[in-house]
Amino acid sequence: MRKLIDYTSMSRKHFWELVDKTGEECSELFTHLWKELGERPLTQEESIDCLNALFIDSHRRIREHSKALAKVYPTKQLSKNRLQSREELWWVDHFTAGISKWSTLSWFSAAKRKKKSGKMGYAGASTHFIQGFHGDPFYIIPLMHGSWNEPRRNKDSISIETVNAGKIHQDKGGKWCYWARQLPLALVQELPPVLLDKPYRGVKVMQPFTLDQIVNNIKIKRLTITALHSKLEDCRMSQHTDWRAGKTDMGVLWPYDECNMAAYAADPIPELDFIQQEAYTTLLDKEGTIWDEVEGWDEHDEVDNPSYGEETPTHDDDPDDDTDEVRDTEDIQKRLIRKGFNILADNKMGRKTRAAIKGFQSNWNKQNPKDIIKVDGIPGPQTCNRLFR
Repeated sequence: MRKLIDYTSMSRKHFWELVDKTGEECSELFTHLWKELGERPLTQEESIDCLNALFIDSHRRIREHSKALAKVYPTKQLSKNRLQSREELWWVDHFTAGISKWSTLSWFSAAKRKKKSGKMGYAGASTHFIQGFHGDPFYIIPLMHGSWNEPRRNKDSISIETVNAGKIHQDKGGKWCYWARQLPLALVQELPPVLLDKPYRGVKVMQPFTLDQIVNNIKIKRLTITALHSKLEDCRMSQHTDWRAGKTDMGVLWPYDECNMAAYAADPIPELDFIQQEAYTTLLDKEGTIWDEVEGWDEHDEVDNPSYGEETPTHDDDPDDDTDEVRDTEDIQKRLIRKGFNILADNKMGRKTRAAIKGFQSNWNKQNPKDIIKVDGIPGPQTCNRLFR
């Protein structure tokens, strides 16, 4: 039976020799299976082959772009074998609050930097997958290891970072900017800023996503779900906003429910109803300026990005943030049973437990119309805070 390969267990010298030897073959295999994935479900063996090939191809592309970046890859910012024995895994969607896949890759590499204490340490954040505005995604942490994406879920989650500026604003001259600098005109023209109908966690204007990002998200999820068999059920799909009140990723412009439902469906991706809607077909018709491929782009542009852990810790040295706002599954189940829900306290986040959480959320909203919470079946901070009051 095929197995996911832990390339990080190899020495860096032997790994890059393997990339030299098999890079072209892996690229061809990934391209073939990636295309097939859009039309039909892959088998578990095909999914594992595709992921293994994507890991090699991702690093081949990293080295082609920057030899300096290749010196700090494969990344060491991971928790070794943390997910290996987990029977249940969560998925967490993130956006970068940045505009360059290369600066994102630089941040999530093994590059060291000084901490506020003055000591040298890792940057303190990482992820399993990265995708830019266009093109193929990157797979940089093998799925048996943990990434440092959200302390409340580091111990049992797979994460993806999607390049997106998130919150944007106009400066005094009317130019569109994100937190770091002015947005390139080509990017503004390709992805015009969207004024939200109502502010989302204080944000009034956000950057939309590309169709490539939506399709890639579905494909990556399909690959991972199939490769890991029953470890990743639909009741454990989440996004960063579910675990951290101060975050805005993925935001209201991301088709969260649609992508998750599509990940567990067998329909060809181009035939999905929401993909065929006008909002997405217009994006499909655009050729797409892969402007972040431009020579000389500053790889470290996002080095001080608060979304990468400056405001909230993501480093694995930080304790798992299971505060009174986020509880273990068994604690949640026991509390739900006390409130009359007919479930077992088996420490498994299955469909019955998620349905019970939805039931509690709905009941709470009926009884507290001035304190509405999202009915999604996810035991995030807002839900746990009210459940354990």
